[in-house]
Amino acid sequence: MNTAVTPRKANPSPLRRYAWLSLLGSTVVAVAAGFGGVWMARAGLVVAVAGGLMACAFAWREVRVTRTTLLAQQSADSRRSGEKLHAERVQHVRLLQVLQARNGELRSKLNTTRAEAAQLNQEAAQLRGDKVALQVELSEHRAAAEAEVLALPRRISGRDDVVDLWGVDGAPTVVELQALANPPVPESQQRKHA
Repeated sequence: MNTAVTPRKANPSPLRRYAWLSLLGSTVVAVAAGFGGVWMARAGLVVAVAGGLMACAFAWREVRVTRTTLLAQQSADSRRSGEKLHAERVQHVRLLQVLQARNGELRSKLNTTRAEAAQLNQEAAQLRGDKVALQVELSEHRAAAEAEVLALPRRISGRDDVVDLWGVDGAPTVVELQALANPPVPESQQRKHA
């Protein structure tokens, strides 16, 4: 549809020109005949009426031509509007098809993602259960390790060259056992006893 405003001023046409000329010509002849006798005045009146009728005929003919032209323009405008509307509908249908395809892709991705999320939730729950089980097992091992450790008193002689009697060679000899039973007393302790 043509949205531009059409001008209200009528375009000059030959039929309009002929209508004006017939009106002016008949008016001039009627006025000139009016200054004559009675029969001349009557003839002037007939000329004025004939000129008016001829001007009306030209005007009606122009109205018909204008109406036909406007109807043709209106028909062309409505045809163009229909073509534009059809093209727009075709474009909307294509856009709708693209959006439906994209929506289908997104739905399939959503279903896949939901399945992956469910699987990950199951793995997370399993890992949480494993963590709790490992924490329980660790606390049991700590409790067992703490229960088994005994702090035994150690006797250390003041020598730095202490030899492990129960070393790699096996059991100590009798001499070594005697030394073990009667360890040497450092001089500082001997002075205290004296």
